[in-house]
Amino acid sequence: MPDKKTDEEKFYIIIDSLGTSVLDESDDEIMDELRRSGVDMDAEAVRLKTMMLDTVKVFRQRSLKAARTAYDREIEQMEKEPYPIPETAEERRELFLLLTQQKQYAQYVTAQYRNLEELTDNDIKTYLEDLAELGILQELDRDEPDGKK
Repeated sequence: MPDKKTDEEKFYIIIDSLGTSVLDESDDEIMDELRRSGVDMDAEAVRLKTMMLDTVKVFRQRSLKAARTAYDREIEQMEKEPYPIPETAEERRELFLLLTQQKQYAQYVTAQYRNLEELTDNDIKTYLEDLAELGILQELDRDEPDGKK
């Protein structure tokens, strides 16, 4: 039955096998000594190669991981913030109509949303939420002289 050794035990076997004679011995002598100590050289080479490649991969992907973390925080923040959308269907429809009539905001309204009579309140509310996520409704508030939507 093969002796199952932990990575730490294998490490200490290698260190013990190498000892201080590593500088005095040739590569072949070192390999022979490791084999005699029970180290499977092919398996150890695969394990070390995998470990090094994983380390390189983690290092290369650290900025990607940071970007994903920042993105997740941003999404979480957006989900927490209430949208500045009117409470009643009539007020939402008026706000949406205002958006479609003002030249600087008309570019945000696609053709499918230009026929206001065919839109349900849910359509309008969803579209206003999308505009709020983009910051358009906040701009609209600042642009209005009386501060109302």
